Amino acid sequence: MVLKRADAERKDPPETFPARIAPWFAQVIVVFCLAASYFLPYFAVSVKEAYDNREWLKTGMSGYEIDDWKREDIDMGHAVRWRNAGFKPPHASIWVSNGFEPEESGMWNDRGFSPSEAISWKDNGFTAEEASAWEANGFYDTEANDWKMNGVGPVEAAVKKKKGERPNR
Repeated sequence: MVLKRADAERKDPPETFPARIAPWFAQVIVVFCLAASYFLPYFAVSVKEAYDNREWLKTGMSGYEIDDWKREDIDMGHAVRWRNAGFKPPHASIWVSNGFEPEESGMWNDRGFSPSEAISWKDNGFTAEEASAWEANGFYDTEANDWKMNGVGPVEAAVKKKKGERPNR
């Protein structure tokens, strides 16, 4: 009897833990957690990039273009000048590494000169416009410089060259 009384007095609390959930609901939770583990960092990086690029975006550049300029280590002010001169990031970097400013590079590039050619012509005292005229008449930078030092222009030098004349040194 004593046993019966103890069993009667003992009341089990309602089962609260561990709770049972349906397997489909557990799968939904796992999928949600996996999706969140991907999207939260992606969203955080997107927000950070938008914040970092807010000044760049005011220039009208796209996110991809901004990334290209940053990858080439060209600051926003110079990037705008290079873009206005008609250059894209990798091409601009070649001119930058050769010591050219955007506007000057644009003049040489528009006339078909590479940075190394532009340097050679510049070292011989020619502007982009002058170099273009001499090159159009069939002269290289050093030869053109010899004629120029004698006071002869590109057209006249071409005529004299066809006659077999050489510049005085």
